[in-house]
Amino acid sequence: MAATPPEYKRSFEDELDWNLLEQLDRVVLQISGFSFRTKQLCLAIDIAVVGLLINFTDNELDQSIFVAGFVIPLSFWVLDSISYYYQVKPRGVMDNIRNRLRERNSEQLIHGAQINVIDRSRTERNSFLRVLGAFFNHSMWLYLLLASADLILWYMFSKGFIG
Repeated sequence: MAATPPEYKRSFEDELDWNLLEQLDRVVLQISGFSFRTKQLCLAIDIAVVGLLINFTDNELDQSIFVAGFVIPLSFWVLDSISYYYQVKPRGVMDNIRNRLRERNSEQLIHGAQINVIDRSRTERNSFLRVLGAFFNHSMWLYLLLASADLILWYMFSKGFIG
């Protein structure tokens, strides 16, 4: 028969850390939700503005359509990058809290305790690399795709391939 592990009783410090961990988790989830809504809003505004501009230009292609089609995703890209940047810090703090809990208690307290919430290299690098990492990451592909497609179409328009 396997021995049952001793019952875990939270100390005052543990209770504070667990509460802080839960609060930080809610913060990260809120920021993630904001990031998702930002992408939805970007698509909706991009489609609406380009559609309005097409109507204002008598259904003819115009430079303003391409300018708007580039500036809108670029603006949302910057906004979303800022929220992504601010997700990194709370996730690093969450790992530190988990480490404190692990040090005060057994390794079995937190299942998968060796797995970090975020890779330490993302939280410990210099500010420039953190900003760069926030701007260019897997979450920002939508903006890159929209801006790139707009630039390609704008180039084709300027060379007379479309019109």
